[in-house]
Amino acid sequence: MAPRKVWAKVLAVVMVVSWAAGCACQECASSDDAAAPTPQDTATDAAKPVEEPPTEGVEGGKLELREVLAQGDLLLGRKKYAEAIQAYASVIKDAPSSEIAYLKRSAAYVKAKKVDDATKDLDRALELNPKSKQALLKRAQLRRSKCDVEGARSDLDALLAAKPGHKTALKERSTLETIEVSLAAVNKLFEVAGDADFDAQALEMSKQYFDNIFRDTSFCTDALVAQAKVYRMREDWPEVIRHTNAVLQYRGSHKGCLMMRADAHYQQGLFDACKQTIAQIYRTFPDDKEASALYKRVKKVGKLRAKAEKLAKDNKVRQAVAEYKKIANMEDLGNKEVERETVRTLCTSCHQVEKWQEAVEWCTKGLGMEGEGDVGLLTALAESYLKLERLEEAEAEARKILGFQGNNRAAHTILQQVQKLRKLAERKNYYKILEVPREVDEADVKRAYKKLARKWHPDKNPENREEAEKMFHDIAEAYEVLTDPEKKRLYDAGEDPNDPNARARANPFGAGFGGGGGFQQGGFRFHQGGQRFHQGGQQFHFQYG
Repeated sequence: MAPRKVWAKVLAVVMVVSWAAGCACQECASSDDAAAPTPQDTATDAAKPVEEPPTEGVEGGKLELREVLAQGDLLLGRKKYAEAIQAYASVIKDAPSSEIAYLKRSAAYVKAKKVDDATKDLDRALELNPKSKQALLKRAQLRRSKCDVEGARSDLDALLAAKPGHKTALKERSTLETIEVSLAAVNKLFEVAGDADFDAQALEMSKQYFDNIFRDTSFCTDALVAQAKVYRMREDWPEVIRHTNAVLQYRGSHKGCLMMRADAHYQQGLFDACKQTIAQIYRTFPDDKEASALYKRVKKVGKLRAKAEKLAKDNKVRQAVAEYKKIANMEDLGNKEVERETVRTLCTSCHQVEKWQEAVEWCTKGLGMEGEGDVGLLTALAESYLKLERLEEAEAEARKILGFQGNNRAAHTILQQVQKLRKLAERKNYYKILEVPREVDEADVKRAYKKLARKWHPDKNPENREEAEKMFHDIAEAYEVLTDPEKKRLYDAGEDPNDPNARARANPFGAGFGGGGGFQQGGFRFHQGGQRFHQGGQQFHFQYG
């Protein structure tokens, strides 16, 4: 939060501007119960007669032009602005010195959000009649609506000079003062913040000032752009688009608004809309570097994402992961939403293809972006830790899940597996001995056994024979357990596969059968010389020479 003295500066500016504006109109203060006119009053007042349009001849021509003006008023009331403009234009064509026709057409232009055309018509009306109080008032109101404070004040001064007690003009001055003070305050807030985002206090202050401005303006470009920037700080992309669109309705080539809107579409993942807005920029600024950079980025991300999604749809998950990584590692990505989605996908996809360490990294990053309460990411992370036998981390993440969802079955299963693995850790880890994963099949067990048995055969290790004999024994024992489905089941369940009582517990109806009961436990022995190995009824012969 900014220091108190910083905000004091902002308030000081507000007070100074307010005092200066107040002094300027203090001598004109007058009580008036009429409401200050708004831009909408322009259209209503346009229907009020000011003077008859001059004609060059007969009474019939005068009547005809009056009827056309009335038709224009009717169309304006029905919100058919283009037709109303055409009606008034036909009067101007036949009576080019008609002040009222210009005033009425300017009102229609305002409704159609053709602000520049409305201004030109009011300028023309004042050229025809420099002392026209209605033209001065209407131009002052339009300038006020554009936040052209100096221009509006000049028109009001001229009007009050002609009629010092003009009540509506005095109300306009008061409104203009509020707008001027609020604009100065907004500019000071941006000056104080610099390149940083607004804090909570600045946001609240800016909201009050923007409310003051927009209450009596419709075409205040500077204020609309400033508020769009505030919403961009807050990553409120729909509001950024709404405020930039408000400007683009009457300033279609405003580059700053077009760029903000294009970026907002990009942030929302609306790549086609983004490219369409960039095309609008190119129509006026064909060589704009900022627009070109954004276009290249959008095109690249869109292409990578489309390729990754197709691969994932075709169940080519490993290849899809490679494409998603390209997106996540883009230095100029500049899109938090795309980054969040990509990191989440990498977390779940790496988990799916059993890249446990990578899954841990992406899931951890995803939780840093999404928050610790994302159960989906937490589950993938906990299961990945479990597969890596990082039991403490797996348990910690599972308990986090239960903190959010007490009945989460996946979390309870993970905790059960953690307890089993801890129990197994107290005994020999046959998977680790054979250097195979827990999901290994029998064929891979046999390959691993043959490789390690050759490596650790005592005759191959005369210098460390004692260690080799121990390893050779463990390798054979691991092989026997992991190739016997029943023993492997007991071992994976946390039981000792060589303990007769464990088998009895697993199969209480098996004891007492087979003439003596129980299972025959083969002893371990190996003979050197011919190198014939025997364990559990199976024999393996290794011949070296």
